[in-house]
Amino acid sequence: MDLVDACRTFTAVSELGSMTLGAAAAGIPQPVASRRIAGLEKQLGARLLERTGRGVSLTPFGRDMLVPASRLVELADEMLLGADRAKLRPVSLAVPMNCSTRNLAVLAASMKDRGLRVDFHPGAPGRRVDELAGRRVRASLQTVPVDEGTWAVPLGCAHRSQLMAPVRIADLRRSRARVPGYPLELAGRCLRVSSEDNVPHIRDRIRRSAETAGLLPYQVIVDTSGPDAVAGVLSDGDLLLCSEAEAADLDLPWVPLIDPVISRGYTLTAGSDEDIALFADFAEEFADCLGGSIIAGPRQPGSAAVRTHTTTNRAASARGSGIGRST
Repeated sequence: MDLVDACRTFTAVSELGSMTLGAAAAGIPQPVASRRIAGLEKQLGARLLERTGRGVSLTPFGRDMLVPASRLVELADEMLLGADRAKLRPVSLAVPMNCSTRNLAVLAASMKDRGLRVDFHPGAPGRRVDELAGRRVRASLQTVPVDEGTWAVPLGCAHRSQLMAPVRIADLRRSRARVPGYPLELAGRCLRVSSEDNVPHIRDRIRRSAETAGLLPYQVIVDTSGPDAVAGVLSDGDLLLCSEAEAADLDLPWVPLIDPVISRGYTLTAGSDEDIALFADFAEEFADCLGGSIIAGPRQPGSAAVRTHTTTNRAASARGSGIGRST
């Protein structure tokens, strides 16, 4: 017996004083209402109603049970209303700050077609980790080494002038002789690293390569502000480490970085398997938002690469990546 439905029928019949009217109010046939009342009486061990010439009336036991029955129905209705509200609440997702508005809108539209609403929380890598750890978002696109990711975003260099060939970090060395016929002088320029790439597996590799190539320490600049980084490109002729999609959004020429070859890796991390499942069908949309592609192989959304928050924390702790384990 469904206790809530039985109590709902009991309260309706009691208020209207009629089995027929109470059944109509509950939206069920009168025989069903009678069976529910009989089942409730059997469950509780005493009669709740007695028939009269004018309909039905409460027994003394029924009067005692009417208050808790009404309370149970109210709580059930409140729970159902809360569930409807929860289903309408957007799914919060932490994303990189450099995701374009259009691509995020396409992702939101695709999710809306599946009956889901999404609320984007743009932020730097560390902030996205903190947002998920603090449960301020339900899922997050986290930066990871590319061999651990679901998506890969190749990086290159953007400049205010058209570059004629892919860039090597050694091209920035001050002692480098100018190549005849090469119109752009890169020697002595700085390479700017944005906040999205201010993570150990990218930042430290760039710095090691710069040191090996003989660059001066100040020639690798880690910017905390996107506008400051772009200002350095436009005013000082610096290079900006970024994806091709980011360069296009900034209306800057872009070429690949070939020494070293570096790509961002991303994985979707969530607080529960249920939230992971919500995003499992949107891998292509995520790739477009990130400006990259899905990594071929077993690491696909919905597999081990799309992990719950606790699993990712253990992996980050084991790598010693500098991103601390949240509690």
